[in-house]
Amino acid sequence: MKRYDWFVLSVCILSLCGCNKFLNEEPDNRAKVESASDLQELLVSAYPQATYHLICEMMSDNVADRGFGIDCVTAITDDEMYYWREGTDSDYDSPFSVWTGFYEGIAAANYALRIIDSKPDQENYRAMRGEALLCRALGHFLLVNLWAEHYDPATAATAPGIPYVTEPETVAFKEYERKTVEEVYQLIEADLRRGLQMIDDQGYKMPKFHFTRRAAHAFATRFYTYKGTDWDKVLYHSLQAVPDDFRTEMRDLKGQNSLPAMEYALQYTDPGQTAILLSVCVPTYYNDIWQRCPIINSRYVLTPSMQLALFPLSRSNLPGGVLLYRAEGLSGTSASNMMKSYGYFKNDAVNSRQGMSYLNVPLFTVEDVILNRIEAYTMLEDFDLAERDLNRFYSARVNNYRESENYVDLAFIMDFYAEPKWISNIPEPHYKGQLQADKRKLYLTMAVEDLRRMEFMQEGMRWFDIKRFHLPVTHVLHWDRTEITLDRHDPRRLLQIPQEAQRAGVTPNERPQE
Repeated sequence: MKRYDWFVLSVCILSLCGCNKFLNEEPDNRAKVESASDLQELLVSAYPQATYHLICEMMSDNVADRGFGIDCVTAITDDEMYYWREGTDSDYDSPFSVWTGFYEGIAAANYALRIIDSKPDQENYRAMRGEALLCRALGHFLLVNLWAEHYDPATAATAPGIPYVTEPETVAFKEYERKTVEEVYQLIEADLRRGLQMIDDQGYKMPKFHFTRRAAHAFATRFYTYKGTDWDKVLYHSLQAVPDDFRTEMRDLKGQNSLPAMEYALQYTDPGQTAILLSVCVPTYYNDIWQRCPIINSRYVLTPSMQLALFPLSRSNLPGGVLLYRAEGLSGTSASNMMKSYGYFKNDAVNSRQGMSYLNVPLFTVEDVILNRIEAYTMLEDFDLAERDLNRFYSARVNNYRESENYVDLAFIMDFYAEPKWISNIPEPHYKGQLQADKRKLYLTMAVEDLRRMEFMQEGMRWFDIKRFHLPVTHVLHWDRTEITLDRHDPRRLLQIPQEAQRAGVTPNERPQE
C-alpha cells in the first residue's frame, strides 16, 4: 500500500464544512503537537476522512441503470461498483480513497496515543486516550465490514480480515499483513471497551463531532449487532445511548417536510439535530445535488419507479398510514433524491472557481440505535418490547399515526413479510437457524431490515445489511434489460484490496474465475 505521511497531509476538515456555529474550528497543525489543546485538534483528524456512501449505494439494490438518455457523465467508480468490479480510480469516493481515508484517521489516532504515552501526567489525558481508542476501533470496524467477509463465528478464525494498525507510521512505505476477521473483531472490541471506560464529554467545543459517551454506546450497539452473538450487549448499550422512549429525539420529518428542498437537506445533516449522535465532515462528490444529473452525475440512481415501490403512499401493513420519507424527483433526469446531502463548497483560492465540496455525514443516530435495539429484543425473544419500539418508531415516520392503535403488531408483520414478493429478502445471517426455527424472529428481523432500508436510503447503510444477511442483489442493464446478479455468497461482496495495498504485500481478496 502506498502510504503517505498522513500527519503532514491531514487537516482538520471541520473548518471547511460551512460557517455555522458547529463548523468554525481552525485546521490542525500537525507539525507541532505539544499542548493538550494541540492534541485535541489532532484528534479531530482521527475520525474517518472519507465516506462509503457512494460505493455502498452503487453496489446495493437501491439503484438502477437509467442509461445515457440525458447529458450525464458517470464516474469510473460508479460503473465499477455497479458491476461489482475492482475499483481502479482514485477520486474522492473511490474504494482507494475510502481505504486511505479510513487509515488516515487511524494513523492520527495512533499518533495521538504515542504523544499521550510520552506525557508524565497520564490521568490528565485519560479522556483523549479514550477518544483515540474509539476512533481507531471505528476506522478498523468500517474497513473490516467493507473489505472482509461479514463476521461469522464458524469462519472468523480463518477468514482474512484487514491490517489492524496500532503503531504510528514512521516510514514512507511499510508492509502490513491481514489479520483474521476474528482477530480484527477482538482488537476492535478491546479498543471499544477501553475507550468507553475513559471517554468524558467534558471539554468538547463541538461535541457532535467527537465521541461522547452516547455516541460511543451507539457504536457499541452496531458492533454487537453486526457480530450477532451478544444481543444482551446490544440491548445494554442501546439503553445507554438512547432513552427508553426515544420518539422526541428522532428527526421530526413531519415538521421538516414543509421546508424548501435545500433547507430540508441542510437540516438533515445539521449536527444540531438531536437525532445525530456523531458526525464527521468529509470531502465527497456525493453531495452534488440539484445539478442536471443527481446524485454525483451518475447513470445509476434511485429511479422514480423504484422510489414508488420502496416508498408507496401507503403500506398495507400501515392501515391508512402515509410514510413521511421525502424524495424529490428532478424534471427530465429520471432520478429521485432523498435530500440528505447538503454540500459545503470550499474554493481552492479566493478568486478560484475550482475547489472541493464537503458533507456532514451522520455516523451514528438515534434511529440507528433503535433499529439495533429492536433486533436485540427480537433475538432475545422479548417480542412485546420489539413490537412496542417498532410502533414508537413508526409513530414518527407515519402521518396521522393513531396513538390509540398498534399499526404494526406481530400478526400484521407475520402476514405482510410472508408474502411471496419478500422471498428474495429472507435474511440468512450466521444465526439463520434461529430465524428459521421461530418465524416471529424471522419476520420481525425482516421488518427491521425493511425499515432500515427506508430510513437510511442513499446513506450507504443498506449494503451492510446486504452483507450480513447475505441478501442477493440484481442489477438490470438499461439498454438490453440484461440482469446481472450478486448471489448470497458471491466473493465480490468483499471490496477488492486497493492495488497500492496489494503492491505493498496485502493479500487480495479472491475473485470468481472469469
